Amino acid sequence: MIAISEYEHALSLPLGYINFAITAASPTGAWQRLERNEIPLNMSFYSAFARDICSPSAWRRFHEAKRLPLAMEAPPLIDGEALFWRMMAKGQTRDPVMMGAVRRLRAAGIKVGALTNDYRYPDGHPYLEGKDELKREFDVWVSSAESGMRKPEEGFYSEAMRRAGVEDGRQVAFLDDIGVNLKAAARLGWRTVKVSIGKSREAVKELEEVVGAKLLDGEEETKSRL
Repeated sequence: MIAISEYEHALSLPLGYINFAITAASPTGAWQRLERNEIPLNMSFYSAFARDICSPSAWRRFHEAKRLPLAMEAPPLIDGEALFWRMMAKGQTRDPVMMGAVRRLRAAGIKVGALTNDYRYPDGHPYLEGKDELKREFDVWVSSAESGMRKPEEGFYSEAMRRAGVEDGRQVAFLDDIGVNLKAAARLGWRTVKVSIGKSREAVKELEEVVGAKLLDGEEETKSRL
C-alpha cells in the first residue's frame, strides 16, 4: 500500500485510485488471477494489470465515488511491471512490531496463522530467499497461490480454519490492512483488527485486548500511546 501511494504521487494520480481500480476488476482482474495462480508472473500479467488500472470505466467510477472533477477521460499510462516490482520491493521488509507479536502469541500458547494473498515467483527469484524461514514463524500458513483461493473469498477463510483446527469463527482474531478482507472475516464471526499504514503498534495494542496477552514490550507500548 505504501508503494502504491508513492507511485500515485509520482504520476500525480488521485490517492487511492490504483487500489480502487484493482478492486474494481475483481474477481477476474489480472491481480486476482495472479494471486490464485491462474496467470503466470510475466508480460501477460504485467500487460493485463496495466489495462485494469488504465480502464476508463474504473477511472470514471472512482471520480464519481469520490465526487472529484474528471479532468481527463482516462488515467495516464501505467507501467504494470514497474508498479508490481515497486510493490514487491516494499513488501520484503518485515514489520518488527508484528513479528514480535507473532512470537509472543506463540510463546503464550496461542496458535498463529498467516492467511496471505501471495504470488508464485519464478524459481530462483531472490524474493524467495527467507520465505521458508518466515513460514516457520507461524503454526499455519495458508497461501492463495497454493490454494487457488484468495481474500476476500469465503472459502479461503474456511480453509484457514480447517487447517488451524478451529470450528467456531468466534475463536479467531484477524488482522488485515484492507477493509473488504476484514468484512469477509467478520461475516464468519471472526474478531477483526484494522492495520492502518504506519500504525502497526496501535493494531497490536488492540489485539492485546482481544486475546488477553501482552504483545508489546515496554518501548513499543510507550510508542503506541504517543
